Order: sequence, then C-alpha cells, then structure tokens
Amino acid sequence: MLNYKTYVKILSVLLISLFLGAFIYVYYFSKYYPIPFTHRISLDDKLRFIRDMPNKETVDTIIIGSSLGLNNIQGAILEDTSKAVKHVLNISAYGLKTTEVETQLQLISIFPNIKRVIYSAQFPDFSNAFTFNDYDLEFIKKYLTLGKNHTDIYHAFYAYKHIIEFTKNHWNWKKKYKGNMFNFGLAFDHTGSIPLKIYGKDINQKKFSEPHPLEQDSKNFEALDRMAKNLKDRNIQFYFIVDPYRQPLLNKHKDLRETMQAFIVKTNEIIRENDGYFLNLHPILKLSDKYFVDRFHLNEHGSLLTAKAISKFIDTNE
Repeated sequence: MLNYKTYVKILSVLLISLFLGAFIYVYYFSKYYPIPFTHRISLDDKLRFIRDMPNKETVDTIIIGSSLGLNNIQGAILEDTSKAVKHVLNISAYGLKTTEVETQLQLISIFPNIKRVIYSAQFPDFSNAFTFNDYDLEFIKKYLTLGKNHTDIYHAFYAYKHIIEFTKNHWNWKKKYKGNMFNFGLAFDHTGSIPLKIYGKDINQKKFSEPHPLEQDSKNFEALDRMAKNLKDRNIQFYFIVDPYRQPLLNKHKDLRETMQAFIVKTNEIIRENDGYFLNLHPILKLSDKYFVDRFHLNEHGSLLTAKAISKFIDTNE
C-alpha cells in the first residue's frame, strides 16, 4: 500500500503532466486556430486571418463593418476593378455595432500604408450600442504581428487560461464554424471577405420577409463621428457606404422607410462634416430580390455589384 508521501508525489507528477500536456496542446493549436480574445468566434478568427496574412505593408484599403462589410463587398473585385485600390483587407466581423467598429478600427495602426477605409453599413448596425467586454488592443496588435502560424508564450498562455472555450472552438471548427460560402460560415477569400452563395430553400424566409427592429442608438452615431474625425486627422480617406435593403419591405412598412431615411440623412451629415465620402447604394443599384439572401445581406452576385459601384466611386473621387 502506498504511503502518504508516495501518493502525493504520484499525484503531483500526474497533475503537472496534465497541466503541461494541456499547455502544449494549446500552444501548438493556437498556431492554427483562433484564440478567444473577444469570445466571439467570427471576430477571433478574423484576428487569426490578419495575423496570417503576408505583406501587411502593401495593404492600402480597409473594409470594416458587421456582416454587411464581411458579406456585401467583395474585396477581390474591388482590387480587380479599381485603379486606385491595390490591396484590400476586410477586417469586418459578424454582429459588430458601430461602437465596436470604432474599437476594431484601431487595428489599422499596424498597417503603415493605409490610404482609405470603407465602412459598409445599414440602419440596424446603429441599433443598441455594444462595447467589448474583453478587448486588450495592444495585446491583440502584438498577436497580429507574429506572422503566419506563429504564436508565443504570452498569447498561448492567454489561450490556456480560456482552454475550455479554445478546445470547444477547435473541436467544432470544421463542422460548426469554418463553413463555406453556402452558409454564414468563416470561409474568407484572400482579402477577408465572404461572398455568399445562398439561394432557394437555403434562404431563411423569416429574415427575408420580416423587417428589422427600428431602434437607433445615439452612441453609434457619436462613434461614427469620432471615427470620421480620427481618419480625417490621419489623412485617411473615409468612405461610408449605405447598403441596399429589400425594396418590397420598404414599400410595405412606412415606419421602416422613415427609419432608413432618417439614418441616411444623419450619417450623410456626419460624413460630410468630416470631409468623408458618402455613397447610398440602395437607389443607385435598385437590386431585385434575386440578389438578396435576406432583408439586407446580398448573395455573391449582389456583392459583386456593390464592389464595382464602390470601385467606380473611389476612382471618381481620387
């Protein structure tokens, strides 16, 4: 029978081996899978994508926003069709409100040659304002400069502190998160955009047929004003893009039309006051339902048209 000291030694060795093995697991897989910096898988994987991209000094154009920035503008088309735009990085992520976009935008300081920022939005992005509960900007920026498939002891230890969430994301990655362009997964193209291939029975009919809630939060408009001022001070061109919305819903709901129009007037005023560029794509493109995945997300054909329109607008103004 084991005496007490021997029992303690064996238990200690087992615990140390367990903790060491767990850390080695996290250290290795944090090179290839997102670390839960924000505890939001879309944003955390976008941070991994940014870390892994080569030649950050060549990026001259940033696309930012919620899923509208992520899905409704094809960065690759923008690169191919614009004379002014050379290299695009889309740092958008699902669900970002404007107050969070303001925080996310601070990441552009690691790109030394940014000439313009494109913010793709619609009035739902200006509803209830949110802020990140856990967003250590300087720590994240250091992570972004590590290089492709690289980590270090500090960021691996951060992942280790959140090992349950990290492991859950790792195990569910291919099935639940990675996805492809046939759903709202995280299949980034080389610029970080995700053009959607959702048609027919795969369309969510509830989201296609019902309008958004109409609440607007003044904190989001204040955040937009600060962003515009900051970019102006840094001599970075700011393009604010109002995305298309399903016209049948606007025709049917007067309060929806009024909310969207008030949003357009207010954002246009903010952008103009700060010498930015304002583009409302809804009346320009006049998209029919065949281009929509839901009430305001576009499929790959719709996002191609928005990218071409933005490309033309940039070249006209630069």
